[in-house]
Amino acid sequence: MSENPQPVLRPVLRIEHLRVLHRDGGAPLVDGVSLDLAPGETLGLVGESGSGKSLTLRAVLGILPAALRAEGTVERAGARAAMVFQEPAIALNPTMRVGHLVARTWRLHHPGATRGQARDEAAALLERVGIPRARARLAAWPHELSGGMRQRVMIAAALATDPGVLLCDEPTTALDVRVQAQILDLLRDLVASRDMAMVFVSHDLAVVGSLCERIAVMRSGQIVEEGRTAAVLRAPGHPYTRELLAANLARRLADAATKGARP
Repeated sequence: MSENPQPVLRPVLRIEHLRVLHRDGGAPLVDGVSLDLAPGETLGLVGESGSGKSLTLRAVLGILPAALRAEGTVERAGARAAMVFQEPAIALNPTMRVGHLVARTWRLHHPGATRGQARDEAAALLERVGIPRARARLAAWPHELSGGMRQRVMIAAALATDPGVLLCDEPTTALDVRVQAQILDLLRDLVASRDMAMVFVSHDLAVVGSLCERIAVMRSGQIVEEGRTAAVLRAPGHPYTRELLAANLARRLADAATKGARP
């Protein structure tokens, strides 16, 4: 007697033949990217600076700079997508208290809700992302919070949209190692508890290896290798992936040597 087959989940995000181009012509910056992502699945998008990773996320969310345009298909199966940016100090409005940002975002996606309900939800979201004394912190200005706390606020604001897809553009790059580990643990927990799909852009293969089930390697706007993360990192098939692995190892060894040399 055969076992029941596992159900095939409909992709919550489907990208087909995505291209990003300058409106005045020239070579494409993203050229023919196609990716599928199931609910609860995590995908690491890696490559050197300028390879098209961040532009791919911005095209998915529809927030490309005015000088650029996108071609191809992006389908989200009715799911909202939200983005967590690399540098929260820039992404957060310095003239807006963090509680107002999260509450306003939540209220935009919950028509008919009162200000009081939005404030309660904002406090609950700040608590959910690990901000202590969450209700008191609603009145904080961005500059009053540490880098790690600001990034938690950005994640709370993203969650306020009830996303089915979370797009993370190197959200831990500017953080120290201890805080980076805390944010990565938070993202793992949120994906598991909310069954969200997540695309995580990074130049750090070790981070992607610890966080993402699948990996896609970008070079010059194209996906040159894709597969299960463990398999790709163990036996990369493309020369460029091997170069990235070697560069990551060299950087980590240099960092370790620098820390060991400190008095």
